[in-house]
Amino acid sequence: MSSSLLSRDLVDLFARTARLRRAPSKAEQPRRLRRPSLEQLDVFRRTSRPVLLDGLLEERQASGGLTLDDLRRRIGDREVSVIRTKSGRLEGDTQRGLSFETVRVAEYLDLLERGEPIECYVATPGERWLPELSDELPRPIYCRDSAWVNSRFWLGPAGTCTPLHRDVAENVFVQLIGRKRFLLYPPAATAWLYSNGIRSALPNFSRFDPEKPDYERFPLAREVEPVEVVLEAGEAMYLPSRWWHQVRSLDVSASLNFWFANGALAVLVRLAELVKRTRRLEIYGLEARLRAGRGTPVR
Repeated sequence: MSSSLLSRDLVDLFARTARLRRAPSKAEQPRRLRRPSLEQLDVFRRTSRPVLLDGLLEERQASGGLTLDDLRRRIGDREVSVIRTKSGRLEGDTQRGLSFETVRVAEYLDLLERGEPIECYVATPGERWLPELSDELPRPIYCRDSAWVNSRFWLGPAGTCTPLHRDVAENVFVQLIGRKRFLLYPPAATAWLYSNGIRSALPNFSRFDPEKPDYERFPLAREVEPVEVVLEAGEAMYLPSRWWHQVRSLDVSASLNFWFANGALAVLVRLAELVKRTRRLEIYGLEARLRAGRGTPVR
């Protein structure tokens, strides 16, 4: 066992001891609110509770919603970043993190529409790489004036899965096309979920898979239970900082999310971002290669 992983497991042991080894009970099913005000959402932010946000795309859905044809027409010629997948699951390496490459949107849509196997998942910076999507969905009011905001556009076939992980920032996740299923655990469940090593390239990812639980390797995970949420096209969810989530596309799916942070949390997020830039992890490694003229388009 690496020293980084041992350190992580010791931290979790101390956390379980502090809770007298009592695992947190299953979280409540998120409430559903229709276009809550900033003040209404703040109640849930302060108590770290997810919320389903109805009505954010009401006008767009009334006119038919976003389609793959819309994406082809508006951004078909654009190069976007993708993450390699294996059997639909994002491939990550604890030494190198997630490996990002590039593909042209129209080529990716061709594969989707023909139903051909695709071994990558579009995960591209939204506002920086695809400013056209700001017309489709401007920043929600909940993060419009935040000190730090970062958006990402997601596109992939049915069955695509992002493994169990958590983000430091808060998150407004908007489903544009198709459905996605979330398995959610609260931050209090962290010490039962076998995080990667603290110094690994994926410290915010878990070694445990709640869809295919291996309780022989990860026996403590049996003591915590996820909440299941399915987002339909046109629906959105607020996910507080540090909530664990495993996400699977139930259909061909497109989504846009907004990570945001304020105050001390914004400082922490910027520090984490600096570490990724310095180590050239995730999207920052791809952007460094592109600046150096060494992009690697996916074929």
